[in-house]
Amino acid sequence: MTLLCRGALALCCALLCMGANAQTIEDLQRELAAKDARIKQLEQQLARNERERQSTNSKSAFSGKPVSSELKTSLRTKPSSSTTAVRPPIAGPEDDDLDRALERTLVHEGALVLPPWTYELTPQFSYAHWDKIQDPAVRNSYNAALTFRMGLPWSSQISATLPYEYNQFRDGSSSSGLADAGFLFSKALLVESSWTPNLVGSIGWTSPTSLAGKNFSPIPYVSGFQAGVTASKTFDPLVVFGGVSYFSSISHEIAGTQSNPSGVVGARFGGSLAISPATSITAGFNFGYLTQPADFIVPGSDRILSSVDVGFSTILWKRTLLNVTGQFGLTGHVPDFRLIASIPVRF
Repeated sequence: MTLLCRGALALCCALLCMGANAQTIEDLQRELAAKDARIKQLEQQLARNERERQSTNSKSAFSGKPVSSELKTSLRTKPSSSTTAVRPPIAGPEDDDLDRALERTLVHEGALVLPPWTYELTPQFSYAHWDKIQDPAVRNSYNAALTFRMGLPWSSQISATLPYEYNQFRDGSSSSGLADAGFLFSKALLVESSWTPNLVGSIGWTSPTSLAGKNFSPIPYVSGFQAGVTASKTFDPLVVFGGVSYFSSISHEIAGTQSNPSGVVGARFGGSLAISPATSITAGFNFGYLTQPADFIVPGSDRILSSVDVGFSTILWKRTLLNVTGQFGLTGHVPDFRLIASIPVRF
């Protein structure tokens, strides 16, 4: 009897184990089937994403526009429609330029033009001290000017400047009045690439309203037609620039005497370094050559005009820049020292 009970008990245990194993195998088979279905679903989604990527590349190649890296990434890892997020728009370069001191400085240098229908108003003040050798009559000059720039379509720009000057003479007397008002049209001729620089050409006219009205320019005492070209190249965070110009002076009468000023071939070379997006420093060398003897200024003076300058620019607040420049005369009829401050405001 005992043996019979033990046998029955062993038989029951074996049947229970076989049932449990059968149930476990069925569960595993169901899980494997679900995994297979999920894998097929993912493979189909991956194939759809690949087709979309190839279609987008084909359209981009046909239109000549590259596919952005953000779009490529989104196509590779495209989530389901229920979790797709819309990315905010990225500000264009024109908006960024409003808050970058380096680009603002390059516009002042003539190496860039304003974006279309962008306006800039620049009040400017300067003080210049003249040595007896450079000018035996004038001791100090104080100047104020207002410059207006407007960006135009087709990468062009117009500007107008109206200066006012006050001179202190060594004999204790003084003079004041409007200086030479000028107009300038600038046009971007080349856009910078990996092999070519950015190139801006300009033509303009300076009215002969004052003989000594060019204290804001590296080339003094010039009224008449002017033309020039400025090239710049970026080596982030440095931009180097260089320009050549020609000033064709017109003859006019001064105190009853006919004056025939010399034309001037000018050049400027320098660089601007971005310390931060809101701050930059600029250094430059100015050169001018008088095409005729300079006796109309100071008898026996040098026909070569040269000076060096160092400037600092910073964003005071949005769309408002502060620029301070110190200029030091080297040769010719240029001030011994000049301090220039300007506040360009865009709107």
